[in-house]
Amino acid sequence: MNDGRDPCPRRVRGEDLPCGILQGIRWSRRVILHVPGDPILHICLSPAAGMIFRCFLITFLLIPAVLAESGAELYASGDYTGAISVFEQDLGRDTASRAQILNNIGTCYVALGEPEKALSYYTQAVGSDISYGRGWINLGVVQERLGKKDEALASYDQAGVSDPAFFAEAMVKKGSLLTSEGDTDKALLVFRQAEPKAAGQVFVDLYTGIGAVEFIRKNTDAAEEAFLKATEADPDGAALAFTNLGVLRISQGRYADAKILLETAARNDRAGQTNANEYLKKLAAMAGEGS
Repeated sequence: MNDGRDPCPRRVRGEDLPCGILQGIRWSRRVILHVPGDPILHICLSPAAGMIFRCFLITFLLIPAVLAESGAELYASGDYTGAISVFEQDLGRDTASRAQILNNIGTCYVALGEPEKALSYYTQAVGSDISYGRGWINLGVVQERLGKKDEALASYDQAGVSDPAFFAEAMVKKGSLLTSEGDTDKALLVFRQAEPKAAGQVFVDLYTGIGAVEFIRKNTDAAEEAFLKATEADPDGAALAFTNLGVLRISQGRYADAKILLETAARNDRAGQTNANEYLKKLAAMAGEGS
């Protein structure tokens, strides 16, 4: 039920309180390096924190291990410049995997904090293979980071058209961008398009995004339902959904429940990308003042 209260309280007892919801809609910004074996390495971009960190998702490999192994190992060790050198050598040996290798070089440049160079390589990747959905998504992520919002939206659309396997992920990213631009009506429609095929981390990101939109629109029941779907799908992760659900509980005055949710978010957020700990500090201060 919408009780009319501000769903994102910026101040508690006269102190600034950061809004976890607005942070949550940007969580889906990640670019991906194809590596040998099963893992695909994600580079997760957190514009609010200005940080880059890595996380892993098990999925299928899209380029042969013989081509990427040395570059991937150097990348995993943090030697991004060395990885670029190896991937550049690979370009001359395997034209069939050119798009994926160009993608990998772009991802190395993201890790080096050089998004303009990454943009160039992702552009070359999709130019080499227009059906390369992963390349279109990564291109959109970097375009968004560089403030090229309209171009990013077009890239996300192209990703879904080029490869249906990437449709749900592309729509989640498009919806997140639209939400950040304040177009919540269109964002919600885009998120709903992703629902039938969303799975795994995309499913978690999707319902974190839907919850954020509904929360901004003060539809607290719908927001709660969406955040619960995200947390139930990934109870050991979904840190932003737990954070945002905690924020919702704060807006309802349910501070004990908020504390439990925020503690879970902090525990699940090993990379430190949410504001859960900040909220916990505020709640502790409030409890001290009330004693």
